[in-house]
Amino acid sequence: MNCIRAFGRQLVLLLSGGFFYCLVELLFRGYTHVSMFVLGGICFLAIGMIRRGMHGVHSVWKMILCGTAITFFEFLCGIIVNCGLGLQVWDYSSVPMNLMGQVCLPYTLIWCVLSLPAMALDTVYWRYAFGYTSDMPVHTGIAEAVGAAIPEQV
Repeated sequence: MNCIRAFGRQLVLLLSGGFFYCLVELLFRGYTHVSMFVLGGICFLAIGMIRRGMHGVHSVWKMILCGTAITFFEFLCGIIVNCGLGLQVWDYSSVPMNLMGQVCLPYTLIWCVLSLPAMALDTVYWRYAFGYTSDMPVHTGIAEAVGAAIPEQV
């Protein structure tokens, strides 16, 4: 039963992340792609893992790590969807400081900023929808290891 609940929570987070990622794309770009739904869900799960796994670490460090994680997943998705499958969903080759036209520094900075409301939404889900009173219902090994290397807020 706990396994089913855990799967259900992750599914809710995945679907919510996909929805909001596509919503952001529609608002700012005017279109989106189904691959962005999957990417958004994965990114939202990662944001939540970072938020919960780095309890006590200043939000700015979490935002930087979230923006970096989103950029990493976006790069992987771009390599698969744009380069591998040839779908050309996006092309950042004209944007300064891009890597193979798949990711770029300006968007990484935007993802850092957008990760703050995403972390807040993750908190809302865990506290109100899932009924946890603690900020740390789940611990992740990678986030804990990174969190140990970053000094806590003074």
